[in-house]
Amino acid sequence: MTTTATENEKSAAWDLIGSLFWESGRTTAKPSDEEIGLFTDGIGAGAKCTVVGASTKDLVEALIARGAEVTVLDFSARMCDDLRAALPAGSCRVLRHDITRPAPEDLRGTQQFVLNDRLVNRFSDTEARRGVEGMLDLLADGGRLHTSIKLGLYPMDERMIAVGRERGCLERFYDADAKVVDFAAAGDVLTDALLPHGAIDSATLLRWYRGRGREQRFDHEDIVALLDAADVAGRSLALLSTTPFGQAPSTRMYTAEARPARQDG
Repeated sequence: MTTTATENEKSAAWDLIGSLFWESGRTTAKPSDEEIGLFTDGIGAGAKCTVVGASTKDLVEALIARGAEVTVLDFSARMCDDLRAALPAGSCRVLRHDITRPAPEDLRGTQQFVLNDRLVNRFSDTEARRGVEGMLDLLADGGRLHTSIKLGLYPMDERMIAVGRERGCLERFYDADAKVVDFAAAGDVLTDALLPHGAIDSATLLRWYRGRGREQRFDHEDIVALLDAADVAGRSLALLSTTPFGQAPSTRMYTAEARPARQDG
């Protein structure tokens, strides 16, 4: 099992949820069949793939069904344990690893595909570039990153902002210039703006959101800049395409290719 030198403080929040995410959570929080088709297009038997985020069980199962060689990375011990228990024994590797850190040594530069669904939306403003560079670190030259991202605010963000503005406490938990929501600082605003997440009970939801802390929100231009800025030992990402999700029009899949370091002279 891969572990990080310093525990990511957000991992405890996901330890609260585990398999509840795919068993009891909101259906719209998971990729649809159409979206899974976009993620897996062009991936055949034997392809080396890493899925970042153990909550994306349906995507993992689709890749296994295609005969891909699948690794799953997640920073939450419970998410990893629950996914292992939910999948056939030996069907894929599930490793505990924080993607905002350098890739595990045996995976670095080996993967043909790295996939994640709305994972970037869980990053704080300080984690976003490190997370994307952790994905680049996994990819072989010419390998492809498929990452879906919800653009703009979530409905609950909008509810919290409206309540915070009404109560005069918006700046306590929302930085409009940086487009960062801090669930840990929202206090009663979070309680009063909480939206259901499938059948997960509200007490668990509140602890989950507060444990998630700071999360960045993005426009398209932010993502283009984020991918363009990625650099791992001179290696980079080149954006190839963006594809809207038909059932979630504010969400797009960004496909980027890993490029080798430039050789001077």
